[in-house]
Amino acid sequence: MSLPFGLISVIYIALIFILSGISGEIELIKRFNPLSLLHIPLYGLLTFFLICTFWQKGKKLLILAIFIALLVAIFDELNQIHIPGRMASGWDVVMDAVGIGMVMLCVRRRA
Repeated sequence: MSLPFGLISVIYIALIFILSGISGEIELIKRFNPLSLLHIPLYGLLTFFLICTFWQKGKKLLILAIFIALLVAIFDELNQIHIPGRMASGWDVVMDAVGIGMVMLCVRRRA
């Protein structure tokens, strides 16, 4: 396990929750919100950090990285339910999963 990448991952997760905890105006966009696309690189980078954290002697614990990244995505959305002016969105979790999946595909192809 890589301690530096583990620390980066923890700090990055904390920043995700801090930034998502900032209250804001509820957007009245009933259809697709283009800002949801920012979830793709955000969670892709988190997945990259997690993969680097769990890379051990040539072994890649990809399932653990996926699990943690998806857990963070779900808990982040659940957390937003309690923030004034914010709301949870299943679509955001889907965009998070796309980012996670894209990084996983890149890693699998390089392996």
